[in-house]
Amino acid sequence: MEIKLDKSLTKPLFVSPMSVNFSIVNFRHPNSLDAGSLVTNSALEIGAQVDIITSNKDEIFSDFNYGIINWRKILQNKHWLLISSTTVLEGNSPSSAWGASMIFGELEGTKTVMVVDLPEDYSKIPEMWGQIINRIRQIHILFFTNEALDSISKLENTTNPSLLEKIKSKGLVPIVCTYDENESILNILHPSGKLSLQLQSKYPFHSWLAHFINGLSLTNLNNSEIRHAASCIENSKIPFN
Repeated sequence: MEIKLDKSLTKPLFVSPMSVNFSIVNFRHPNSLDAGSLVTNSALEIGAQVDIITSNKDEIFSDFNYGIINWRKILQNKHWLLISSTTVLEGNSPSSAWGASMIFGELEGTKTVMVVDLPEDYSKIPEMWGQIINRIRQIHILFFTNEALDSISKLENTTNPSLLEKIKSKGLVPIVCTYDENESILNILHPSGKLSLQLQSKYPFHSWLAHFINGLSLTNLNNSEIRHAASCIENSKIPFN
């Protein structure tokens, strides 16, 4: 097991005034290509303090020694645990560590951000979604990429808006959200209601989500503060290419 902080990425390109005490623990595949890794890398660019948890270089990720991870110590006094939905499909060890991280996150008061993306093997979408449902009450922010939202809505035989509403009402997830990077439209269901907003520019989903959780780090979940957090990226200079 490797705990690393990539110091080459710790110098922020843009520092938000709200990035004070913005801390993330990210459990990821060592290739760093999953959606959660992209969000974490974007968070590093805006000044987040990040601990990256993955397997050692001499280990196979699907069978690494996850038992030596001290989740309680790692997650203590951290704002966010950021993980990808696809990690649960990578093997027994990643699946076990993925679940354990959320258990200890709940115990330590660290809020879990689950980034739902699609696996390379689409036949595994039902398995992935089932694992998320099993942990749904341990998730604080459930974010869907556009493709994942379309696929899971189809799996649940419902529309995209109805799926978000259903998860929010039945799953007791405080924040359920998605961001369409082609249309620059975000949809957020939160404890005080819902927000639909079109941003002025286009941004990658991972940049928007990094700024959003940054904006939430020191706020309450009321309408005005959710709206402010959702538009934090407009104060940056990271347009979608």
